[in-house]
Amino acid sequence: MRKGPGGKKKSIPTQGYFCSNPHCYYYLLDDQNIHALVGFGTHGKYESIQDLRCQFCRKKFTVRRHTVLYRLKTLSTTVAKVLHLLAAGLDVSAVEEVFRIRESTVRTWLTRGGSHGQKLHQRFFANLELAHVQLDELWANIKRSDQDVWVWVACEAKSKLIPVLQLGPRTQEMAYSVVHELKSRLKPGCIPVFSSDGLKHYFYALTAHFGEWIKPDDQTKPIWMIMTDFAYAQVIKQQRRFRLIKVEHRNIWGTASEYVLRLKANGLSGKINTSFVERVNLTIRQGVSKLTRRTWGPAQFTSELSEHLYWWLAYYHFARTHESLCVKLEKPITRKGKQLHRRYQKMTPALAAGLTTRRWSVLQVISYPLP
Repeated sequence: MRKGPGGKKKSIPTQGYFCSNPHCYYYLLDDQNIHALVGFGTHGKYESIQDLRCQFCRKKFTVRRHTVLYRLKTLSTTVAKVLHLLAAGLDVSAVEEVFRIRESTVRTWLTRGGSHGQKLHQRFFANLELAHVQLDELWANIKRSDQDVWVWVACEAKSKLIPVLQLGPRTQEMAYSVVHELKSRLKPGCIPVFSSDGLKHYFYALTAHFGEWIKPDDQTKPIWMIMTDFAYAQVIKQQRRFRLIKVEHRNIWGTASEYVLRLKANGLSGKINTSFVERVNLTIRQGVSKLTRRTWGPAQFTSELSEHLYWWLAYYHFARTHESLCVKLEKPITRKGKQLHRRYQKMTPALAAGLTTRRWSVLQVISYPLP
């Protein structure tokens, strides 16, 4: 619908917000040049909260609608600090002692943060172009679980993205689920280079997804053919008495020369390794207190750990900078006083992959509206 030039101009930026009325014509349209949202005063006893109004359906709502902060009476800065510390590895009991906030309240915020992080992951992680994907899993200690639970991780070596993070047993069905989600998030036609440990489930899951049915002329039934660009290698480590004694590299599918050339073409070393995903596993254990080894506060249920993991995933991608992703500036930026010039720009995995144009703060992450 075309808007006329008349009327009062917008004085409050509404980019990223959308009308919350499902029956409105502008429902879920977050472009401020298209939707009909304008500022409509503020409310709040302890801090000023902006209200918006849709000029089409006359619906009034707050900017905190569809966010973690919706209908919370605590200061938004306090909620952001607590969730930041929980993503940095602090335990819930320690947060309760420092901030004098009840444990049930902190867990409610963490539940909201996990749900919000999952929606954020679904929103941004689509049509990805990944170069080298490494697969691995780490054991999770869940107190009230009938079977062993593992955290399945898929990490991209170049941008350090984690497109897939799932919880489940170490079975073939879970491997199929992980690779299926990974395939759904890739751009059509994108076939990255894969590497993993010696778990045999990965080979069957990868070959079942990266192929196509071909019907030869001399046969009546179609046959499943693996794609020509598919390349997969394994790193098998042998340990004795908790010491590494041997490392074996195997090219499971594709030639070794083609595997090395594809890695070097994307700016990598060209060696078969799983070091990036193993380093991510350590980062997850340090950031999620429920996965810390020999901890007194393990997760009680699988859902509890899943919520914490998805909140950490949102913090990792959009707010946490990665040292290996820093970019050297062409012209150093001067600072105040006797400080040294700023020569590098800090990057987050989402910023390095082109999913966002800036680094987000934790408050911006929890304030991003998602239906």
